[in-house]
Amino acid sequence: MVRVQHRWIVFAVLLAIHGGAYAQLGPDGAGVPTVNLPVAPAKVASAYAFPDGKQQFRNYLYSAFGPPALISSAIGAGLDQNKPAPPEWDSGAKGYGERYGWRFGMQLISQTTSYSLSAIVHEDVTYHRCDCNGFVPRGAHALISTLTAKTTSGRTVFSVPALVSPYAGSFAAVNAWYPSRYEPGDAFRIGSTSFLFKAVGNLVGEFLAPGR
Repeated sequence: MVRVQHRWIVFAVLLAIHGGAYAQLGPDGAGVPTVNLPVAPAKVASAYAFPDGKQQFRNYLYSAFGPPALISSAIGAGLDQNKPAPPEWDSGAKGYGERYGWRFGMQLISQTTSYSLSAIVHEDVTYHRCDCNGFVPRGAHALISTLTAKTTSGRTVFSVPALVSPYAGSFAAVNAWYPSRYEPGDAFRIGSTSFLFKAVGNLVGEFLAPGR
């Protein structure tokens, strides 16, 4: 009886050892211990894709004739009406219409110049919201975007079209619509203030406007 018990004990021990050894084998049973290696987190691909010609044209139409253009022209005309600037124009509805037409024409020339030059140098001058979080990083992105654009590789670079286009609009608009007493210095001043309008528009697009 004692021998039988000893045999069962030895058998149980051997079975336990065998089971522990089998647990150390790899999935193919080759006897290689399995090791749980840390898995590197997958990189999140950027959602940005450089627009093709059709998309760039749609972006241009939205920037030149869409709500941002209409609203900014209306606000600019209201500020000019309040000054008034130019004082030669009427202070009533007729004068506001002239100022609105002048503001809209100026931004139309600016947008046309910006998108035309960007197509030549292969840049995307359309505003894109920041992928970052937080008020300060997003606000900084909106302000920096007034003078930057994206390349075909998705890099953000200083943009000559973004710099030149506001002055192209102001010089053309002043020469075409403003009284003859206005000089190039006035056109340069007006073009410089256009960056303020653009910065405010970027901030609205970043925080308030619905995504497109």
